Amino acid sequence: MIDFSLTEEQRAVRRTVREFAETEVEPVAREHEESGEWPEAVWEAAVEADLVGIGIPPAYGGAGMGEVEGAIFAEEIARADAGMLAAIGTNFGTRMIAEYGTESQKEWILEGVASGDLIGALGNTEPEHGSDAASIETTADRDGDEYVVDGVKTFITHGGIADYVLTTCRTGGPGHGGISAIIVETDRDGFEVESDIHKMGWNASNTAQLRYDGVRVPAENLVGKENEGFYQLMEFFEAERVGIAAQALGIAQRCLDEAIEYVNERRQFGQPIGEFQAVRHTIADMGLKVENARRLTYDAAARLDRGETPTKLASMAKLYASEIAEAVASDAMQLHGGNGYTREFPVERQYRHAKIYQIGEGTSEIQRNIIADELLGD
Repeated sequence: MIDFSLTEEQRAVRRTVREFAETEVEPVAREHEESGEWPEAVWEAAVEADLVGIGIPPAYGGAGMGEVEGAIFAEEIARADAGMLAAIGTNFGTRMIAEYGTESQKEWILEGVASGDLIGALGNTEPEHGSDAASIETTADRDGDEYVVDGVKTFITHGGIADYVLTTCRTGGPGHGGISAIIVETDRDGFEVESDIHKMGWNASNTAQLRYDGVRVPAENLVGKENEGFYQLMEFFEAERVGIAAQALGIAQRCLDEAIEYVNERRQFGQPIGEFQAVRHTIADMGLKVENARRLTYDAAARLDRGETPTKLASMAKLYASEIAEAVASDAMQLHGGNGYTREFPVERQYRHAKIYQIGEGTSEIQRNIIADELLGD
């Protein structure tokens, strides 16, 4: 039998993160979503609360928590506002550096991110290559003790505010086997934020297109082994997908909470609308979806913490949670009626945030391919 209960320490993490979300995130979420301004003060509060480096090893200033705690963090902040979670998550690339980086890279990047001295980004997606990551065209040519990086990366979270971008580059032949991961500092000559990308949701989080025009970086900025960057990145896809599932779960949980409160208060035809059978059935279905997503997500997270590689389960969690987030948000808006379509109620904002989770870290179609491969033994 699988035990889905949290430990007392994990419940304490949930209480701490929820309090942070309610006091620091919730009050300013709408403001930053509408202005598009990055919430620097909230990020600084997260740094002060040791929440930015939650998964970074203690030796480098982080909290060293596991995937279950990471899922709790993601769910609770996304429950307040998913766009704000994307905005304050500045530790991109730290997983790979913690596993494959040199000691000097760990001291530089991990300690810098945990302390708030550095903001990171991960540069993988390109204008012509999203799901087909093995075909990236950004190159890093070796020139003595340097790499010269040329190319374009797009849809890069924090690309416009980052101090470094862990960039996937082609250093060898075609396909997966010719890709390396290189740390590129954003103050180097030839690095340019080509454009900010304006989005449907997640507007508090900076997203940019980046251009590398002959950017020279030291060869010592290579993370891990040359031409093995794709495989190194793949090792963390399960964890990243569980994190995405937890964020989507947070959206769904908030929309369910808002819907329950609304239908209990809103009166029509002389009674709360929560007394009508159609409404009650909708709430029941929403609750069922949320609980199923929670079990998939936390089961996958717990397996990661046990050292397993739950490829199928992580893809199931990511696929299911991302799709029910949109469905539950839509139902919540419908139950709110005209009010749900206004910006006065959080369900409108969360509905706009929800769609990205079916796209980022592997589309729903890619997840179905992975699940089918695992089930069919391909």
